[in-house]
Amino acid sequence: MLQEIKNLIYSKYKAEDKIWLFFSIFDENWALIDSTWVVSTDKTLEELINLLYEGKIKQHENKVKHVIINIVNEISPQTDINAFLQMDPKINWVILSETTWDKTWVILPNMKWITSMKQAIAWIKSKYQLQWDVTISTFTVNELTLDR
Repeated sequence: MLQEIKNLIYSKYKAEDKIWLFFSIFDENWALIDSTWVVSTDKTLEELINLLYEGKIKQHENKVKHVIINIVNEISPQTDINAFLQMDPKINWVILSETTWDKTWVILPNMKWITSMKQAIAWIKSKYQLQWDVTISTFTVNELTLDR
């Protein structure tokens, strides 16, 4: 499976690229087995794939039937709240970073119950009980899917 994942990713990216990514692995019924994400890294794509495979995927390999890999496009800090509120929550991922405690949370796009960016922020703040100042960033991804 490791080589299949590498072949899929390397069809679009180089092993030495330094990019951020999200891995999600699913069983035959598309039930989520595990997921993880890596941002702010100095590791190459080759190193990240190997780490994620060894740390998260290998132990479940015989159950994994679908792998979704989201490669992060440029992350954009959102300083204009009015422009941010006009963004489409169906395609934009949102990152909230709590400045006081140096913690970060991500909300995936296209969640059925999220219909606006205002609602996305409220959901993250409520779910994680954020009470401090936060910075907001957004990004999009290139999604790659491996079906076995």
